[in-house]
Amino acid sequence: MPGEVVQEQARWLLIMEKAYRGSVETQFADALYVVPDLHRQSGGGCDLALRGPAVGYAVRTGAPQPPLRLGGRTLDTLPDPRASVTKVLDAGVTVLVEEPDLTALGRTAADRLLPGVQVIEAYGLAARWPSYEQVWFL
Repeated sequence: MPGEVVQEQARWLLIMEKAYRGSVETQFADALYVVPDLHRQSGGGCDLALRGPAVGYAVRTGAPQPPLRLGGRTLDTLPDPRASVTKVLDAGVTVLVEEPDLTALGRTAADRLLPGVQVIEAYGLAARWPSYEQVWFL
């Protein structure tokens, strides 16, 4: 209609840099648990950037996670971050990792990247910030 203002879809950038944050405290969920809901609330406009140690969430490993032993207590209910990243991708969220952070995980890390995760150039994330309406750190 003439004169109607068409609002662009909100674009939110969610950034996770600290791996396993809160895993011991919650044991049943990680910070990625909320990402599909935020994606829905934003109207389908969330991107998730994994940085630093959190890039490991997007890399397949050969062995299952062993239970964690703290003192006399064994924690075997910790969330599986790779499964969480897969759920985030299945919800339609774009998942980004910067190439230097991926390289820091070893020469085979890029070959073990979960399908659908996008690798961007060094500092590529900072260059994209102005295009987002909101930037959140998880």
